[in-house]
Amino acid sequence: MKHHKSNGFLGLWPKGGIAAILDPENARIERFLFDSLKLLKKKSKILDAGAGKCPYRKIFKDHIYESMDMPDGFYENKHTFESTLSSMPVKDGVYDAVVLTQVLEHVHNPLETLMEINRVLKPGGILLLSVPLNGPLHGEPFHFFQFTHYGLIELAKTSKFKIHSLEKIGGGFWFIGKRLPILLRSLLKNHDPFRAKKRNRNPLAESLLFISLIPVWFFLYLPSAYIIRPIFYWFDLLDIEKTLTTGYTSVFQKNL
Repeated sequence: MKHHKSNGFLGLWPKGGIAAILDPENARIERFLFDSLKLLKKKSKILDAGAGKCPYRKIFKDHIYESMDMPDGFYENKHTFESTLSSMPVKDGVYDAVVLTQVLEHVHNPLETLMEINRVLKPGGILLLSVPLNGPLHGEPFHFFQFTHYGLIELAKTSKFKIHSLEKIGGGFWFIGKRLPILLRSLLKNHDPFRAKKRNRNPLAESLLFISLIPVWFFLYLPSAYIIRPIFYWFDLLDIEKTLTTGYTSVFQKNL
């Protein structure tokens, strides 16, 4: 298994520029998929599983790209087919690669899902996987799990994959740099007076609280989002162990 010493770092000035510096987590996942192209043969058949809005379609433009998502999922995009990830209407050994980014935390049974992905992959086929470890609840009420690399190793073994590579997505500075502005912004959002009645709160009290929190926007949120967050992008180099990583990217390979 290949471990990466960089632990997700994208370089002193990443290819994605300021957008990558402001959101290195998603930039790292996209870079991971681009870097994984070298593992694919020409015109490989790809399944983007739990694809949502298909943000990575362009990465696989030189391959045969298919997408699937849950029936009645979060997004209205059209896909090649809709089904659950644990029971796909696909024959055995169809795909050269399956893409599963930030999806495994939303399934009821991750092991069952990985075994089904193993089934639809060709021998030697690969699963391009990213999962969160530290991050906010999202996609509620369908957010069931967070993952460690120890858990991924066990899941891979039990679902009959071998791990080709496994990498952390940054460390504590990337985590704090991204989550701190979100926390501060949510303070204002949580006390929006226009949502007070919907939340069974007093509109006048919420208005007064909202006004009192306006300085938070100017003196805390803006500096955290546009000064601290970029600085913390580079500070992450100082975090050697990266135990507070945002998550992982990994290549699982089906046995030949």
